[in-house]
Amino acid sequence: MKTTVVVLVLAAALCAADKKPPQGHEEDASVGVTATLVSADQLRQEFGSEFGDYIVVDVRISPKDKAYQVRLDDFILRSESSGEHTGPFTAASQIAGAGALVVTEKYGNKANADSPKPLESVKIEMNQDAKGNPALDALKKRMLAEKTVSEPVSGLLFFPFSKREKARNLILSYKTPTSHLRLSFK
Repeated sequence: MKTTVVVLVLAAALCAADKKPPQGHEEDASVGVTATLVSADQLRQEFGSEFGDYIVVDVRISPKDKAYQVRLDDFILRSESSGEHTGPFTAASQIAGAGALVVTEKYGNKANADSPKPLESVKIEMNQDAKGNPALDALKKRMLAEKTVSEPVSGLLFFPFSKREKARNLILSYKTPTSHLRLSFK
């Protein structure tokens, strides 16, 4: 009996460790796009910070036949549950540099196990540090850059969107020269 319980606990732990982050993929005649949601834990591991209330997407763009112009304005993240939508930030300094907006939310305790934590306060301030966040240089290297590419490229996109949004409700739209791709996260 004890052996069965231990095996089940280990199997559950291995399944949880192997759980892949939500990902979507679409392609057309000109390009293939793969997008993976980045968790707060992954951001803390890589940069030492979550950078605030953003949804972060790691995007890989693979041109098909010829050089391809990557433009950040062609990306839109939408919530099918709330109807909200936004484009990504285009510079690392908007997220971690001096003058970056820092939003801090404080939540209270749940009334019961089925209720969400109530939002008690929201604090919005401007980062006044002239040096900005020490992770700024690393962030500049990891963000998706606007440029013409002929080989696959990847990078992070930061969307000013609440992290409370469920992955299954998000759609990443990407406008290509030949179509509009819609990536859902599974």
